[in-house]
Amino acid sequence: MVGFPEEMNEFPRKDLRSFGEDMKQFSDVTLKVKERKFYISKLYLSSHSPYFATLFLGRFQESEKSEIELKDVNPQDFQYYLEVLHLENGIDDDTVQGILSVAYLFDTPIIVKKCEKFLLEKSKKGLKEKLEMAGNYRMEGLKKHCLDEIKSKADIRSVIPADPMEMDPKNLAELFKKALVFN
Repeated sequence: MVGFPEEMNEFPRKDLRSFGEDMKQFSDVTLKVKERKFYISKLYLSSHSPYFATLFLGRFQESEKSEIELKDVNPQDFQYYLEVLHLENGIDDDTVQGILSVAYLFDTPIIVKKCEKFLLEKSKKGLKEKLEMAGNYRMEGLKKHCLDEIKSKADIRSVIPADPMEMDPKNLAELFKKALVFN
């Protein structure tokens, strides 16, 4: 998963909400992400994520377990994801990429929409990075906004990665159409 390891951030922000041991009495499942345990409600998580609804309420072996391990997830990104899901305002330029990666992995459209709103209204990230996230996480409103900001060949050059094959094919096609107009 994409995110920022805690070691890289000199001053990691304080968690906005606890999902640790102190929440055990209010939870009915424990999600283990690497060595960190998150105590959560199956019903609450399932009501926002078809992935978790299937995992917890479907006919899978995991639905009977009290502890489930989630692989390929950064525990700090998962913390931020849960905070946003529980209505904390934890989206910022440092957390948005990790939150999006978890929300996309676990099919949580409400969080993707919140991240898109942040990227449209408050983020200081550059056009290239926003367009990349719009393509990776299928945020059509952000994609349209980014493409509308491109008004010249120089703008197109500024958003193309060193290897254009890394870019979302739909974004690349849109940029190609714009390039033809500028000639």
